[in-house]
Amino acid sequence: MAKHEWAHNALTERLGLTWPIFQAPMGNIASPALAAGVANAGGLGGIGLLMAKPGTLRDRIRSFRQMSDGRLNVNFVLFDAAPDHEARTARIREALVPHYARFGLGAPPEIPPLDGQVTPHDLESVLEQRPDVVSFHLGLPPDDIMDALHGAGIFVISSATTVDEARELERRGADAVIAQGLEAGGHRGSFLPGAADAQAGLVSLLPQVVDAVSVPVIAAGGIADGRGVAAALALGASAVQLGTAFLTCPEAQLPVNYLRALARTGHHQTTVTDRASGKPSRILRNEMAALLQDLANLPAPFPVQLILTQPLWDADAAMQTVWVGQSAALGRVMNAGQLVETLAAETSDVLARLA
Repeated sequence: MAKHEWAHNALTERLGLTWPIFQAPMGNIASPALAAGVANAGGLGGIGLLMAKPGTLRDRIRSFRQMSDGRLNVNFVLFDAAPDHEARTARIREALVPHYARFGLGAPPEIPPLDGQVTPHDLESVLEQRPDVVSFHLGLPPDDIMDALHGAGIFVISSATTVDEARELERRGADAVIAQGLEAGGHRGSFLPGAADAQAGLVSLLPQVVDAVSVPVIAAGGIADGRGVAAALALGASAVQLGTAFLTCPEAQLPVNYLRALARTGHHQTTVTDRASGKPSRILRNEMAALLQDLANLPAPFPVQLILTQPLWDADAAMQTVWVGQSAALGRVMNAGQLVETLAAETSDVLARLA
C-alpha cells in the first residue's frame, strides 16, 4: 500500500477530504475554532446546534469560515417535545431544590417551549450557508427536509447504534451512516424502539453495519489514535469520527474543570445513563452522576432533564456533567490540526507494519 493510499476512497473524494477523519460535532460543545483546526488539516470539522437559539447556526458557520475554507459538518439533535412531561419534570425539580439551595442558585428554572426538529428558519439558514455535510443525531428529519438538503447538494449522515437503525437510515436517504459503538462518549444515537437496550461495541457493530448497507460507513466510539483508525478501516469503515480525543485540544475552549476531569478519566470511570439529559449518554462517574442516579425513578424527558441540571455545573467542579468516551485516557493535549496530522501519521505507520 502506498504511504497514504488508505486515506483515499469514494467518501473522501466526494467530500474533498485529505484524511478520512471526522471531528464529532458534540451537541454544542465543539467550537467553530475546533472545527476550523480540523478542517484546515484536511479532516471534516463539526459544529453542533443542540437547543441553539435562532441565528446561532449562521453565526457559527460564519465564524468557522473566517478561520477556514475547509469542509464543515453541521449537526442537529432531533427530539420530540414530550407533551406530558409536567409530572416527571415536577418530581425532578422538587428533588433538585435542596441542591440548588446548597449553592445559592434560587429555584430550578422553568422550562421554555422546546422544538427539537429542523425549523423553517434552520432550513433557510442551512440552504443559505451550504455546509458540506448536515448530520443528525437521534434519527432523520421528515422527507421534505431530506429532499431540500439533497436538492442543494448537501451530504446527509446520521448515527446508528444497531444494524436495523443503519438499514433504516439508508432507506430514508442517508448518504452515509455513522456506526456508533458503545464506547462513544455523549449521547447514544439510538432512535428505534429497543435500540438503546441493544448496545454493542464498535468491533462487533461496525462490520455488521458495513455488511448491511451499501452507503459508506463512518466508525465512531473509542477511537483515539492511529491504532483505532487502522482497526476501523480494517473492519470496513470509510472514515472515522472522534469526539473525546478532540476535547483536549486548546481550540475546544472547554472549562478548566472539564479538562481536569478528562485528564483523570479511565475507561472504568464512565457509565451510560439517561439521568444526565433524559436520553442515554456516556458520562463520567462523579458526584453529579451519583446525584442524578438518586434523583428519581424516571428522569424528565430529553432535554428537560438537561435544562434542570445544567445550572449546577458552574456551582462546583464535582457537579459538572462530563460527557466522555471510554478512551479518554488516550487523549493528548495538542492543537486540533496537529492531532489530525498525528492520527494520519500513526495510521500510516500501523498499516505499513501490517502490510
